[in-house]
Amino acid sequence: MLRFTQEQEAVLRNSRRAWNQRQTELAASMGGGVMLGNALTLPKDVWGMWDREGVELQRSTLAVFNDLAASVSTPMPIGKTIHYFQTISDSGEVNVSLDGRSSARRDQQVYTYHGTPVPIIDSVFGYGWRQVEAARTEGFVLDAAGRMNANRKITEKLESAMLVGYDTITVSGAPSYGLRNHPSRNTRSTGVTLNGATGAQWLAEIVATLKLLHADNFKTPATLYLNWDDWFYATSTEFTTGYPKTIAQRVLELGGLREIIPADSIVADEIIAIVKDRQVVSLLNSMPMSTTAKFRANPQDDYDFVTMAAAALEIKFDAAGQCGIAHST
Repeated sequence: MLRFTQEQEAVLRNSRRAWNQRQTELAASMGGGVMLGNALTLPKDVWGMWDREGVELQRSTLAVFNDLAASVSTPMPIGKTIHYFQTISDSGEVNVSLDGRSSARRDQQVYTYHGTPVPIIDSVFGYGWRQVEAARTEGFVLDAAGRMNANRKITEKLESAMLVGYDTITVSGAPSYGLRNHPSRNTRSTGVTLNGATGAQWLAEIVATLKLLHADNFKTPATLYLNWDDWFYATSTEFTTGYPKTIAQRVLELGGLREIIPADSIVADEIIAIVKDRQVVSLLNSMPMSTTAKFRANPQDDYDFVTMAAAALEIKFDAAGQCGIAHST
């Protein structure tokens, strides 16, 4: 999962402190004539418990997202709605000499900028003021269904965004894409049903997918994302009858393979191979998943909270359209 930068931690911490301060001021403005639950601050341990719930849910829900976050995340200011990377045309030549006096031909390179939108996703939950007052008398045990549903909606959207982007978002003419639909990815069709295929068929499909990367000059060990049930079949089925290894063990012996990550978000018979390098992909991190409180103006207002995150996958390619992502379906 994404880690908070110091700046992001400060934003979250200050938001919660400011909300608590406003609650205290709301109670004071009523001359002490409001019931406790009408302007109640939330103790630090309540925020901590809610944060832990979000972390535990992310660990169980996010497979592709967590893998990318651990290796290619790039912090970004929350104010930036789009991030650009640059492609450059190949030009000029190399000079070899003993005196270092260059006579290489000078040429003008062509730079092009490509944008990736970074939207904010959010989900709201809340409690009535009397619910909060009742919870105060019981150690702030607030019903978890609403906030857990909000957390789950955010995590599911983050995982989906890694694969297909945010389909309703376009900034300055730049649409949002993911591993499954980026136009520069290398594609092919699988010829078999993996959950039931032979060991030789599994090898053929994996090798063919990796060769898509090799054809674009990405000859380095790749990470594969596979459907969870497909990979379970491979780990529990002999490569061939009497052979002392499973299909999974034999596949993992391939030289061009770094690791395999099983995920429920990957559909059956789908293989996604990626070179995990920031020259290929970056997980743009404007704000990890977090929960803050919304403004309350009146003592009888509900206690509303918003769970939000701001992250997007930037998929890079060069001026020739070569991309370190291969996709078999």
